Amino acid sequence: MGIMVGSYSCSGDDSGNSTDDTIDPEPDPVEVSYEIPEGKPEDFGFNAQEFLKVNSRASLMERLHSLLIIRRDTLIFENYYNGFSEGQESNLKSSSKSILNLLVGIAIEEGFINSIDETLYDYVPEIFNDEMDPRKKEITIEHLMTMTSGLESTSLDNYSGWTNSDNWLEYALELPMEADPGTWYNYSTGDTHLLSAILTEATGMSSLEFAQQYLYEPMEIEVTRWTTDPQGYNEGGNNVYVQPYDLAKIGIMVKNGGVYKGKRIVSEDWIEESIDFQVAPQGISRPFEIEGYGYLWWLVKANEYSTYSAIGHGGQYMMTIPELDIIVVLTSQSQGTTPGAHFTSIASLVEDYIFGALEE
Repeated sequence: MGIMVGSYSCSGDDSGNSTDDTIDPEPDPVEVSYEIPEGKPEDFGFNAQEFLKVNSRASLMERLHSLLIIRRDTLIFENYYNGFSEGQESNLKSSSKSILNLLVGIAIEEGFINSIDETLYDYVPEIFNDEMDPRKKEITIEHLMTMTSGLESTSLDNYSGWTNSDNWLEYALELPMEADPGTWYNYSTGDTHLLSAILTEATGMSSLEFAQQYLYEPMEIEVTRWTTDPQGYNEGGNNVYVQPYDLAKIGIMVKNGGVYKGKRIVSEDWIEESIDFQVAPQGISRPFEIEGYGYLWWLVKANEYSTYSAIGHGGQYMMTIPELDIIVVLTSQSQGTTPGAHFTSIASLVEDYIFGALEE
């Protein structure tokens, strides 16, 4: 079968089922510069006919945009659906949080940030006031990366009010404390937006500018779109636009301990800590079994396999299965409310069809 490249015409973000979303037209496709080695499923002992079944199942999913499968750093399947084209950028929605994790790790390695024990107050004291709960000054970078700030969440019911506010940082920080920092998991894109502000203040660059210099350019990735708040801070946990192919490159880099094409991009220690268990999520519903949460990475089980994954609203996934040396990149329509059936279809596509095709 080889690599499948084409477009089939078959007919918000946070917890995976919310309406967290920014209506934005899909960008025009750009030329793809292929760098990932290409191969065929049969090169790795797989049955090519099983991958035809994968494609047939994927082509029935009306919200699916792209599906890429990488085996041992080799691209063995790539296809696009429902009018989405090769070279077109996808809005990663909350998968953007895992990109932000990499940027924080780079900032620490480069000396812009000293450690994850530094506090929000150390970097953006101007958004604090004397009337605030004093525990807010104890919120650290680690708390923000594990969704344990203790703050009421900006996500789900609060999301529209937050994103329609005049100052997202102040809005997020002025929400009441529901627990002491570090004691309670509460998923909130506000936490990662505060983290983006820390990154900007620490580096003197916007999060996008920092990403371009230290992550994208070294990996020959072109990313120019990342939405901002009214003060110009890039939206820390949402709305990074990237081509699915380039997301696969990032997945390969992370799988290889922060190295891409022999070049060190992110510290190996940082990668190991980030995809390790840090906290147990509560009250989260997803199509895969949740095993834990790292530093802005989901630890999920698909069939019997443990994975670490970037997950975003509407069905944006970068799922790495270390036991199989497999990376699955899957992007979908992100605008509007996503039907629950789409998440069920994603789980079936991965667990029944893709894993079925990966039997040697």
